[in-house]
Amino acid sequence: MSRPVRDKQRGSSLAVAAVFVIVGYLLASQLESVETNSLAAAANSLRLETLQELYNQETGKTESLEQQILQLQQDLERYRTAASEGSAQGEALRAEVEQLELLAGLTEVSGPGVSVILSDSTAVNTSGDEADYLIHDSDLLTVVNELRSAGAEAVSLNGERLLATSEIRCTGAVVTVNGRQYAAPYVIFAIGDANTLYNALTMRNGVVDVLGQWKIKVQINASEELTIPQYRGTIEHQYARPADQLGEEEGVG
Repeated sequence: MSRPVRDKQRGSSLAVAAVFVIVGYLLASQLESVETNSLAAAANSLRLETLQELYNQETGKTESLEQQILQLQQDLERYRTAASEGSAQGEALRAEVEQLELLAGLTEVSGPGVSVILSDSTAVNTSGDEADYLIHDSDLLTVVNELRSAGAEAVSLNGERLLATSEIRCTGAVVTVNGRQYAAPYVIFAIGDANTLYNALTMRNGVVDVLGQWKIKVQINASEELTIPQYRGTIEHQYARPADQLGEEEGVG
């Protein structure tokens, strides 16, 4: 009679022990989950703080550069006014400054030329790669280089004046130009001989024919008067300087 009782008691003890083990496991799992979530929340909070700090830094740099541009423009205007009020030598200096501004892209220009509008393809994807039907930085660079080779004296992309230091590069689904991001359609203005520029883009097996293979839309219009804005960024040279200045510094050393 006693053995069945002991067996029953032993079974109850094992059941209680099993319950404690399960409860302990669940508590440990819950604590681990809470700890993981806490760490994730802390990491996200730290990342947000870091991003906010970087954003504030970049905003401060932008404001500083804008102030620098404004100050330089004011200084240049003072120099121009002083030159115009002086002698014939001053007048020659003023004309030279204006020509240098024109060549450097620091002044708004107008003249005949062509406008080029490029839009992503809307054709059915048969290649399996959606990127084949989108406009890339290489496509825009090809168009710009063709225009420059054909004698374009000033070029802009979506209102951004293009200089020798201007970048055109893909950043995700958009293109960055002069540090600013733009999405399709892309509008290029080029000032020069309109017929020459038009023929350079539309020649047989040229850039328009190549892009047309992917049904990318390229609309070219000749114009008697286009306006291209001045360059709105800053031009900084950290390493390059006049060669004669470099020679003088080396001589001093």
